[in-house]
Amino acid sequence: MYWFHFSSDLLMPLFSLIGLLLIYFGFRTIRRHRYRKRHWVRTKGQIVDAHIEVDIDVVPFDRDDPVDTSYTRRLKVRFYTASGEVVEFWNPYSTNLSLNQVGSKIKVLYNPANPRDARIAGGVNGAGCLAFMLFLIGVPFALSGVFALLKFFF
Repeated sequence: MYWFHFSSDLLMPLFSLIGLLLIYFGFRTIRRHRYRKRHWVRTKGQIVDAHIEVDIDVVPFDRDDPVDTSYTRRLKVRFYTASGEVVEFWNPYSTNLSLNQVGSKIKVLYNPANPRDARIAGGVNGAGCLAFMLFLIGVPFALSGVFALLKFFF
């Protein structure tokens, strides 16, 4: 006999814990992003390269289209620091929604103590999109714990 199954009373609290962790990471991402906006230097950069990662999953059961393909795009940006140093970096946040073309201008935040530590300042390539998605997924998971408590006490 398994100690855990899908009708277990532990399932909703487990989902709630996962939701709280996602919400925590969302707040942490926003807090770090706000710190960067206050203490890092904002400048304009130019997209010099875009790397597309392709993930192909073959579904093992019968379907009209047994191959599930997803694309993720990372951007490489070049900018100049206040002292005139040229810096290139790959943005750590990737997305499949980016409409920015190679050669287009984009806002950049960089650490004045270490200019190689830089991020795209906003849009779907910024931290705000990641934090929003963490909240969007985390809240329903966390609410499942509330429903578990209501079920337990009522």
